[in-house]
Amino acid sequence: MKHFITRFLNIVASFYDPFLKLTMDEEKFRQEIIGLANLRSDERVLDIGCGTGTLVLMLAETLHSGHIYAIDVAPKMIVVARNKAQKEEKKIKYRIGSSIALPYEDNYFDAVFTTLLFHHLNFEGKGKTLREIYRVLKVDGKYISAEFGKFPDNFFHGIIFKFTRSSGLLHGLYPIELIDQNGLHIEDEINGPILGGDHQVVFRVLKKDIG
Repeated sequence: MKHFITRFLNIVASFYDPFLKLTMDEEKFRQEIIGLANLRSDERVLDIGCGTGTLVLMLAETLHSGHIYAIDVAPKMIVVARNKAQKEEKKIKYRIGSSIALPYEDNYFDAVFTTLLFHHLNFEGKGKTLREIYRVLKVDGKYISAEFGKFPDNFFHGIIFKFTRSSGLLHGLYPIELIDQNGLHIEDEINGPILGGDHQVVFRVLKKDIG
């Protein structure tokens, strides 16, 4: 919770869903992410940085006999997510916690998801998060990411960067060398939507290196 953006999200948790509805086609965006995982109905999946839980609720419609876990560092986001799951009578295992120290066993998940998480993390945090994803992912599992590319170099973003340098915004997508260094490789990469007029999102499907 030390970064400004993360603290801000904790404050605005109750307004987060209405804001997204105004700024993007969230259902289409998240359906594209889910489609990349090519899930069966009985798998164990994790959403890191789950926010208000919209993605995991959609996953619950696919994984009829699976197990869905979700974690976020912002307690108020988890409160909103749990309330939504209870309202829709979905069994989702929520936890408050950090991506750099996941409270799960090794080789536990068939699929791991992150959505617009990495711009909250500094360079060290990005590496630790990738190591944790590698640890909890099964050997034949998939890691599905939807993350920002490099942010535009303009006056507006310059002002943002001035006040959020510790958050990792300047790094955009986690660097390729971090993926390689932490035992993962990219199987597929495609451009997703452009958010806010100039923020390109990139979808990636990653797997663990074997051998």
